Amino acid sequence: MTSDILERTPSAADYRIAYGEQPLQFGDLRLPVLVPEICAPVVVFIHGGWWKAAYTLEYGGHLCEALRSAGVATWSLEYRRVGDEGGGFPGTFADVAAGFDFLTELAKRYALDLDRVVVAGHSAGGALAFWLAGRQQISPMSPLYQPQPSHAIRAVVGLAGALDLRMTIDLAGGAGFAHIRAEVVNFMGGTPEQFPERYRAGNPGELLPLNVPQIVIQGSADDEIPEQLPLRWAERGRLHGENVAVDLIVGADHLDIVDPMSDVWPRVQATIVQATSFK
Repeated sequence: MTSDILERTPSAADYRIAYGEQPLQFGDLRLPVLVPEICAPVVVFIHGGWWKAAYTLEYGGHLCEALRSAGVATWSLEYRRVGDEGGGFPGTFADVAAGFDFLTELAKRYALDLDRVVVAGHSAGGALAFWLAGRQQISPMSPLYQPQPSHAIRAVVGLAGALDLRMTIDLAGGAGFAHIRAEVVNFMGGTPEQFPERYRAGNPGELLPLNVPQIVIQGSADDEIPEQLPLRWAERGRLHGENVAVDLIVGADHLDIVDPMSDVWPRVQATIVQATSFK
């Protein structure tokens, strides 16, 4: 990932709050200015970076600040990643689940509408976002199993997301995408053939139906995620009766999708804000 969005410093969050005891178990909360007694819809944002310790939540602050200005609260999660102690399988999954569930505690202190929660994930964070939406399907025997939170997900949004780990591996043979197979295998600790149970519990595509409206936004000039991936995801999801919308933005690259300074951002922002009002 190389773009000036990774170099620009976002405005500071209103609050940086720990959701667990580990140093990387925290999130950045941004709150819009609203009429008193009005609770804000919430976007839980999960950053990307191929689950590597080198990439943090900082670049996502630009997106979160833009959404805050549009009247949406944002809870941007940091989590342990490959290279961090406890990162990868299963620690990364446990962190994002705990961070999402912590919304219940946040809503006791801040004006958050837990009936209008959208989860959005960029790049590798897309897999984690869609996994959150499907984790009710995980077997209680899995190390990834956790009791479900009291709040639901209104919609899940993939922003140039690696939505399905097996599909990502399958598409790795395309021109320019050979590296993505290694990233998935490194994250999961092995291939699907070596660890089928890990993929059964950690791969969103094996947790269908998610039973949550899904929006997939992808740029045609993306050099990290093949554009066939969202189309395949939508095809498979619809076979399960899922509500999946795909927005393929011509000319957009991997980071345009999450950069409020890009030409395509107004389109992306409008889609996310609209998702908070889905019924």
